[in-house]
Amino acid sequence: MNRCVDSMLVDEVLDRLEIIIVNDGSKDGTLAIANDYKQRYPQSVVVVDKPNGHYGSCVNAALKVATGKYFRTVDADDWVDSQALVALVRKLDELDVDCVCTKFTFIYHDDKVQVIKMEAPFGKVLDLDQYIVPECAMHMHCLTYSLDLFKRIGYTQTEGICYTDMEYVYFMLSCAQNIYFMNVSLYQYNLGRDGQSMDNSVLIKNNGQYVTLIKSLEAWHKKNMPFNNNEQHVYSAVIRFSLISFALPHYLFNYDYNQEKDKLFRRVYKDLEKSGTLQFPDIHSKRVVMMIKLWSHSGLLSPGLKRLYKWMSRWRKS
Repeated sequence: MNRCVDSMLVDEVLDRLEIIIVNDGSKDGTLAIANDYKQRYPQSVVVVDKPNGHYGSCVNAALKVATGKYFRTVDADDWVDSQALVALVRKLDELDVDCVCTKFTFIYHDDKVQVIKMEAPFGKVLDLDQYIVPECAMHMHCLTYSLDLFKRIGYTQTEGICYTDMEYVYFMLSCAQNIYFMNVSLYQYNLGRDGQSMDNSVLIKNNGQYVTLIKSLEAWHKKNMPFNNNEQHVYSAVIRFSLISFALPHYLFNYDYNQEKDKLFRRVYKDLEKSGTLQFPDIHSKRVVMMIKLWSHSGLLSPGLKRLYKWMSRWRKS
């Protein structure tokens, strides 16, 4: 957390920042560290101490106390590029848009650094009824929203589960009126730490949380939509990512027939087919390769393929 907060303590813009640190029920000294920052930077740091409620509850808690013009999240094990932050804050002073999109960087534990490419019309305000957002921009790490947009749509994230950054992407982008792309890599995304929510072993254990997430995304999609011409496009992207990249492969990895999951996965999969947003073999082949690599790495290739065959047989019959 020190690395995260310290990356934001930049003299050039510190007086323009409200850094909200949410202690999500941690008992490991996190609160003491947060309060130390608040004592040293009382004009810039706000501390919220709350019972554990997972990712979504932290965002909800921060939104309740946020007073700035713009809002974004940064996970405690990630950080921002300080100079990119300076450039962003200065640009935000000039803008009046619903969404600002910046690039982000993968930081791997083997010290590999990868700036995510983004093909976008940088430096322009774009009407989201006219412009279709590229999928490379559909990541929490890219997106800063106006606080007014959160209030206009009564935004809240699902609590008690991880992975609700997909709601942060979909709910907000489907309602935003305009977007501005800025050619800086702000968010530094730390990958490869054992036990983090994107670790394969954790993803398998948390499969039920993805079920809750997909239900939430589907429910939002069934409301009176679209708010803008990006709604179906963004929905398809986040469902493909949530279902085909994570929920379905990890369900198959430890396959044990579950009627609720099977019905949900089949329903949203067929919705994607009807919308024409499943491109075979591009999506499917990559996911199958990913599953086989996962099973092989874990020494479970044979039982993994048996589970896949078992599931496909049940799917065909139903």
